[in-house]
Amino acid sequence: MGFNDLSIKFKLTLYIVVGVFLVLAVSTGVIITTVTTQQEKLAYQQSIELARDYANQFDGDMRQSKAIAQTLANSMEVYSSSDRDEVNDMLRNLLLKNPSITGVYVGYEPNAFDGKDDEYSGTNGHDETGRFIPYWNKISGSVALVPLEYYDEYDYYQKTKKTTMDVVTEPYYYQGIFMVSFDSPIIKDGSFVGIGGVDVSLKYIDDVMDNVKAFDTGYAFVTGNTGILVSHPVHKDWIASKTLYDFGIPEISEAADNIKEGKGGNFETVDPATGKDAIMFYEPVKTGNYSFILVVPKDEMLAGVASLRNKLIIISAISIAFMGLVAYLIAMSITRPINKIVTSFKMISQDAVEGKLDARANTDVGVDFREIPKGLNEILDAVTAPIRENMRVTNALAKGELKTRIQLDLKGKFKQAGDTLDNFAEYLDRIIEDSNSVLTAIQNNDFSKPVKVYGEGDLRILTNGIEQTRLSLDEATTERIKAEYALRESEKKFRTLFDSTSDAIYLHDMEGKILEVNQLACERMGYTHDEFLQMKQTDIDGTFTGKYLLELIKELCKLKSNIFETVHVTKSGKILPVELSSRLIKYDGKKAVLTIARDITERKRIEKALKQYAEQLEISNKLKEEMERVVNSSPVIVFKWRMEKDWPVEFVSENITQIGYTVEDFISGQIKYADILHPEDRERFHYRLEQHQGTPSDQFNQEYRIFTKSGDVRWVDERTFIQTEPSEEIMLQGIILDVTERKKAEEALLRTEEIRKKEIHHRVKNNLQVISSLLFLESENFKDKEIVEAFLDSRNRVRSMALIHEELYQSGDMSTIDFADYTRNLLNFLTKSYFMESKKIKLNSKIENVYLGMDTAIPLGMIINELVSNSLKHGFPHTIEGNVNVTLELDGNEFTLQISDDGIGFPESINFRQTTSLGLQLVTTLVEQINGTIELENNRGTSFKIRFKEFKCKV
Repeated sequence: MGFNDLSIKFKLTLYIVVGVFLVLAVSTGVIITTVTTQQEKLAYQQSIELARDYANQFDGDMRQSKAIAQTLANSMEVYSSSDRDEVNDMLRNLLLKNPSITGVYVGYEPNAFDGKDDEYSGTNGHDETGRFIPYWNKISGSVALVPLEYYDEYDYYQKTKKTTMDVVTEPYYYQGIFMVSFDSPIIKDGSFVGIGGVDVSLKYIDDVMDNVKAFDTGYAFVTGNTGILVSHPVHKDWIASKTLYDFGIPEISEAADNIKEGKGGNFETVDPATGKDAIMFYEPVKTGNYSFILVVPKDEMLAGVASLRNKLIIISAISIAFMGLVAYLIAMSITRPINKIVTSFKMISQDAVEGKLDARANTDVGVDFREIPKGLNEILDAVTAPIRENMRVTNALAKGELKTRIQLDLKGKFKQAGDTLDNFAEYLDRIIEDSNSVLTAIQNNDFSKPVKVYGEGDLRILTNGIEQTRLSLDEATTERIKAEYALRESEKKFRTLFDSTSDAIYLHDMEGKILEVNQLACERMGYTHDEFLQMKQTDIDGTFTGKYLLELIKELCKLKSNIFETVHVTKSGKILPVELSSRLIKYDGKKAVLTIARDITERKRIEKALKQYAEQLEISNKLKEEMERVVNSSPVIVFKWRMEKDWPVEFVSENITQIGYTVEDFISGQIKYADILHPEDRERFHYRLEQHQGTPSDQFNQEYRIFTKSGDVRWVDERTFIQTEPSEEIMLQGIILDVTERKKAEEALLRTEEIRKKEIHHRVKNNLQVISSLLFLESENFKDKEIVEAFLDSRNRVRSMALIHEELYQSGDMSTIDFADYTRNLLNFLTKSYFMESKKIKLNSKIENVYLGMDTAIPLGMIINELVSNSLKHGFPHTIEGNVNVTLELDGNEFTLQISDDGIGFPESINFRQTTSLGLQLVTTLVEQINGTIELENNRGTSFKIRFKEFKCKV
């Protein structure tokens, strides 16, 4: 049943109910969506805030523990008493004052604390190495001292040593306690000497997590950076034994990756602990890359949303049912008069079906619908007359009276219907007349007269059929004429091609009977065309018998084609060597063999001559091979190459394999001689070769490097003879000999000399460092500040010279140093020497990338030491912040060294050139030593400019 078959009453009811349903559904959906979204956002926000608060709480705890480790390491960096008992007391007090930590310790490199490790081997708080590694802890409940363990393996020591940065370890078990370590490096004089650290038990985190609740059954736990579980309120056996990756849930694994990167977030998944759908919120604990994870069952979090949604749905359903009842009552009031009219219309239509055109509608209906039946009666009156006239004309056409036309004066659409019927009658008359004329022409074999009048619809099938029949008959006649002409032309072309080839062609059947030959076969063999057609293939073949020929034919049937040599006997008896190429073809619907016979008399003559030449060449090659064996068995490689770009090789001896290449590599042009030359020697090789051409001598030798095929570098000694060919082409012919071992011996001697120089600089540096240490130790015996300062100044001067020898020891050429690197090391030493940690005095250097000789670098380093020391000691007496700048610029071959500060400035009452200060006297003397000039500017702070020249520098 279609939609149009439904009653108006049903449709009205349906429209109203559906409209109300859509309005209520959309409004309810909007309300549910809005409320659900707000409730979900609120639930998500509450969960995120809860996770963030706990994460920040744990982060604060870990920052506090990390700060203790940093403070311990910083204290040990400035500690200089080297008293192990004093440090142990400090560690014990630190443990007692901080109940949140489980253990506190320092760990020093061998002999890095006081150089007395051997004296403490096996004593309390030390292991058999005697290293200072005290570990104060409360693992057993009471305070105890034991030596550190596994410091050669575990990250708490090794990672801190490797990175020289603060380290927070992953959680681990130690003596039954799940803990984490916070470690900081102890750096002295720019070098790592040990660590300071604290251990913190993670049990308090698990205790806190047991009391965290979210909604009804939600819970929380904490993981480490690698995803390992630090706590869990239900599965205690998972702690320290399971990671987030072990659950095998993609969403949890992705969250573990984010935790590694310090990111937070949330996701929906299946809770591995309960098997229920849940939402997990994770927030990073930045210190140590831990993460706090809150797990909330999804149904609990959205329970309020589901209840509200159900109430709104019930209200909407009640509203729809009420509006359906109202819609039904409205439909009944409208459809009752319509049903009466429809009943009357049905009676009229029934009469019309039975051919009773005089039936009329009942007009006794409500005033609002009365015009409907009256209009219908008028329509019936207007339709009856045209129908009767059309019936009359149609009956006449059916009887073959094609001249019959409409006579009634019709109006409007009825006139169009009458005109259409008249047009159809006239059109049908013209089609029949035109088709009769075409069929009459076809009967007289005239296929050129086409159909001119085509019908439409089924009539077009008739006219198209007549026209297609005419065209088919016309085309068949034309194609037959063309085919006959093409056949004649094809036979003519085939015969021309068959007779114009340069080889004899035979066509014979499977029994060997010749069916066709070309003109060349007749001329070559001396038989006429008719004679050949009476012969068999075996009649002209002087090699194969008839039986063997049949075997060849059978082989052809298998292989489709074959080529072999034989001899043909001409009519005069002449023997003619030929090469036969045969192929199996179809001829007149049967299998046949097409054979092309090529005269190979000339080829046989050439083959005989070549055989004789080969015998002579074999004798010559034996002599050549003997000579090549002598050359190839020697270590000397013979070359001959053209004096052209890249020196293409004309000849090379086979013992080129000594360096991995083959003769074919060079002779083929794939590799030229220039390709194996070392890039650094190629220009020198070319220059010496061209230079030698201008001399009367035709021989020269040189040494250079080449590449073997495997990429190894070899030294060779070349001895070359230059000769000019008759064509004026210059050729180079000579030998090369591998002298790599000799070169290695020479280089070994040079390396020995370089090692000796390094050892001298190393020993000088060590001796200067010993002097520096002795000065520092001696200064501790005095209390007078000026005496101590004098010792420290002397120590700094010695240290500046020692740094020069250290840079020379580490440099590549042993004669110059990287002055920029030297200046940075010197300024770093001065910062620590004057304890600048208590002040924010920045030492800045801007040194161009220059290398200076030792004669210039030593006095220049001492100048920088004196002037920077003066700025640090006297430039900032009342401030804790400032800048000391050291710059070195090169203009042409003149250097400008500027040392400046933004402190109180140089006293105007003091002439730095005439002062009792040993440091400034030393500066002026050292400036004169390097033939330089010095100027003082006292505008903003103090600035010394020193200009000098260095003739051995390289930039």
